[in-house]
Amino acid sequence: MRLAGVLGLLLSAFWLYAQTPPPAPELDLDVNAQSDASVSNGWPLLIRVLVMSADGQPLSIGLKSGPWTDALHLTVTDNNGISQAWPAQLVPPTSTSLALSGLDTAEAVWLVAPADSAVILPGAYNLTVTLDTTTTAADGSWSGASTSSGVSVTLAAEPASLSPDDEASKYLAFAAYSRLKGDTQGIGSALDTLIAHQPTILEAYSEKGDLLASQGDYSGALALYQQTLASFVAANPNADEPMTLLTRPVDAMVAKIINQQEATTLTTTAPGRTESVFAPDSIVAAYGMGLATGTESASDSLSTSLNGTTVTITDSSGVSTPASLFYVSSSLVDFAAPASLALGAATVTVKAGDGTVRTGSVVVANVEPAVFTLNAAGLAAASILRITDSGQVYQNVYTVDAGNNIVAAPIDVSKGQVYLVLYATGIRRVAQSQVTITVGGMNLPAQYAGPQGSYTGLDQVNVLLPPSLAGRGDVPLILSAAGTESNLARLTFK
Repeated sequence: MRLAGVLGLLLSAFWLYAQTPPPAPELDLDVNAQSDASVSNGWPLLIRVLVMSADGQPLSIGLKSGPWTDALHLTVTDNNGISQAWPAQLVPPTSTSLALSGLDTAEAVWLVAPADSAVILPGAYNLTVTLDTTTTAADGSWSGASTSSGVSVTLAAEPASLSPDDEASKYLAFAAYSRLKGDTQGIGSALDTLIAHQPTILEAYSEKGDLLASQGDYSGALALYQQTLASFVAANPNADEPMTLLTRPVDAMVAKIINQQEATTLTTTAPGRTESVFAPDSIVAAYGMGLATGTESASDSLSTSLNGTTVTITDSSGVSTPASLFYVSSSLVDFAAPASLALGAATVTVKAGDGTVRTGSVVVANVEPAVFTLNAAGLAAASILRITDSGQVYQNVYTVDAGNNIVAAPIDVSKGQVYLVLYATGIRRVAQSQVTITVGGMNLPAQYAGPQGSYTGLDQVNVLLPPSLAGRGDVPLILSAAGTESNLARLTFK
């Protein structure tokens, strides 16, 4: 057959498929997670219907107005077929419409409160649910009716003594009811009671783990999930079924704990450095999450609060000192380390305007040289002072390209005396004789090393650049102070 004929058959088949309406969805009903439930008066009833695509075809369910659950009708009859009016309250759906496939399902749940089930007459009942969108379906949505199979429920007074299975059903039902009502205390109480009475009920541990995880106690949840997994393996050493349902929560909690640690941990470094070390009277960067509710920079003078964010440093002597701030954002805070800090282990605390607190451990050292850089390539923040017969000329070590990106401007060292004026921090507490700059492998002594004079915490190093650097192109630069090296920066020479 020619290709055109094959394409024609495929298109025809697709057209016929598109014109064939999808079959009615299937409805699966249970009460307290059972298809044949025995419940005592005074227990909560959770009537759940699961809605799924009948054959995996995409299926859209939506109404002209109102949520899709308005098309659900719960029917309760007694053993004589007489309709009963149970005080069942439908839990509001999370979505007003449904888009089902072979992988997607939806559920709706009616709740009968314990106080209401206590007054239902003991006896046997039959429950069904019908989804009927015949007259209410929105355009493009499935229109029709589908009814679940019946579920039997036997209600009786609670006996003086419950079997282990009935006791588990009772407290798991109370936990599920409390969860749907948003009552976390009720969930914990029901699960703790069940665990105290039956320490081997794995489902109780798993659900208690879910509760702790929902409250942000990932470590506690992980411990319970691990206990559940260990108990299952001990009871089923040769289990054929995969343990994915038990191992997946363990893996999820490990990931959450890692993320939580990253989210709550504060990393504080000298600019361009990776170690959590900085010097007193220097400029410092703190990285984290939730450090500020907005972005703000200091104006004419520094203050200890920007956009409600504050930084406090508790040094090795136990003294807590507020830091002056240059800049704050949700992930970065630049501050000036107080000159009074004692050397040794310290703690940096950043408190945002919304009350969020992040802390990090640091070491305050006498010297921690850091060179400021201007771009991702590590171009050193510096300027050139050229002394010629006609006077002094300052030039930048950078230019700006057509895309507004800072790029290196090649330095010409062939004309007059050329000094590099380098901007750094963390070196002012050592003598000038202990400061050197290595440029392209050449060790050059500092002509000046100390405070820049205009900006808090900013240091400046002046060094004479020899003519032999001409033609070297892109070279590395490292600042050393009292034997401690800075981060790597770069310069470019003609």
